[in-house]
Amino acid sequence: MYVGTMLNSQWLRTFVKLTETGHFTQTANQLGMTQPGVSQHLKKLEQQIGAPLITKIGKGFELTREGELLLSFALTAERQEAELREAIQQDDPNTGEIRIACSGSMALYLYPKLLERQSRYPGLMLKVEVAPNHRSLQLLQSNEMDLCIVTQQAQHSALELQHIGNEPLCLVVPADFKGRAVAFEGLQKLGFIDHPDGQHYAERLLTPNFVEMASAKGDLRVTGYINQLSQILVPVSQGLGYTVLPETAVCSFEAQQKIKTLELKEPVSDPLYMTVKKHRPLPARYDWFHQEIADLCGQMSGS
Repeated sequence: MYVGTMLNSQWLRTFVKLTETGHFTQTANQLGMTQPGVSQHLKKLEQQIGAPLITKIGKGFELTREGELLLSFALTAERQEAELREAIQQDDPNTGEIRIACSGSMALYLYPKLLERQSRYPGLMLKVEVAPNHRSLQLLQSNEMDLCIVTQQAQHSALELQHIGNEPLCLVVPADFKGRAVAFEGLQKLGFIDHPDGQHYAERLLTPNFVEMASAKGDLRVTGYINQLSQILVPVSQGLGYTVLPETAVCSFEAQQKIKTLELKEPVSDPLYMTVKKHRPLPARYDWFHQEIADLCGQMSGS
């Protein structure tokens, strides 16, 4: 059997009805057609298939091998079309993939809380991609992710941004670090635990709080480096240095009793933007996640 072009759906419906009734006249009556019309549809299908579909036996007929294959194909197509229509009409809020891109610190904060929804509704599947701002936006624009949380305003007319909160940056030191009145000299003596965003965070938080950071004397004395977010505070907890991290990452660290966050005169926070495609409405299953993420981010102390 060879099909050079797409099969005509009307001819296929006539063929399926003919196999159900087993009679040309009944088929014509049920479809509101003439008997010659039914025969014509069958003939056109046979021409397109390149083989006879039935073998006439008296007033009845039997399907040929090609006819049986075509009937199986047509019934499958009908079922798939019905399933598609049902899926479109029934936008189930508790079924399907949830695809979110965000920073590592936001993933540490949000992921365990969002998983509670999947535990309650197993038909959902949560997919979280940890990525920096530019990568998150790329994934959103290529439709690999449906929602992303970034700390910069995307200058793109196709994107819609909602400010949902602010993520404070924290100066984190060992729990036994002396004094609330912090001096840059004391931090330098302790040493900086660097990480992929370490220099950027340190410059943003320390520069407005320590005049030394604005001069050549402000170069950080680095005493360690780790690129695994969940491990950055381990050397800090062991007294090997200090670091600067978003509050969400600090709160996720297990050994809270071994670290502390120092208060500064000039707090610094990163704005958080929930970003989606403007002309790509999300399914109903995203409604809860959208609201929950906005609520969780709004509860941050820097909001």
